[in-house]
Amino acid sequence: MTVDYRANDPATGRTVVLTVPSEEVPDNPLVLARFYREARAAGALQHPNIIAIYDLGVDRGAPFITSELLEGSTLEQILEVEKQKGGLGPQESPIVLSYVLQASKGLAYAHQSGILHRDIRPGTIFVTKTGIAKLTNFALARLPHTSSLSTGALAGNMAYMSPEVMCGDRIDLSADIWAMGCTLYESLTFTKPFHGETLTQWMFAIMSQEPRRLMEMRPDLPADLEEVVHRAIKKDRNERYKKMEKMVAELEPIVLRLLTEAPPA
Repeated sequence: MTVDYRANDPATGRTVVLTVPSEEVPDNPLVLARFYREARAAGALQHPNIIAIYDLGVDRGAPFITSELLEGSTLEQILEVEKQKGGLGPQESPIVLSYVLQASKGLAYAHQSGILHRDIRPGTIFVTKTGIAKLTNFALARLPHTSSLSTGALAGNMAYMSPEVMCGDRIDLSADIWAMGCTLYESLTFTKPFHGETLTQWMFAIMSQEPRRLMEMRPDLPADLEEVVHRAIKKDRNERYKKMEKMVAELEPIVLRLLTEAPPA
């Protein structure tokens, strides 16, 4: 729905990404609404683990966004490479965990600002060449001035939708916590916690089935990490973390410990 260009900002001299709506959808109100929503949501947030939005405007009738140029790979791409290499070992697991932890810190900050992301997944976490993870793609974000507890149409990626989103119940910040929990699970196992070939199968799995325990798939990982992962993806949102900051507080010491214990490369 959009096109990105590498561009130079003459006012600052820095290289940026210039994003404009695709020519195929210039008058689509849904596309334009998402376009402006992403700029306003991410643009209101200044955090090292969230992509920086520099400007939003209209030039000769064409809306545009300028944002930080990120060079590196998405977490989804990183996981695919690691999977092809044979999986995560004691060196790689803590590093991948650190990426999810950084993204979780960015999400916690967004939540504190009243913004619900609604599209958390490995594909929307970008890792720069220097190892900094950043949340991207705020096109589905719910802004502070809209009710975060209202119901609405399905939005986002099916594999990371919480039960309450799937059944059209009220949506709140716990939906993002669920999605980050699914991302954490997938980052450690290369598999999604819930599976389905059709919409009906996905809904049944998310609503009724329990994922395999993390320790069954990765017995080399500590039990306290499994507790964090599975608490984040509890079907009853009242049993999940109440705030993203709490999940970060429990995840961070585990990641730091694993990074310290990891064998040298």
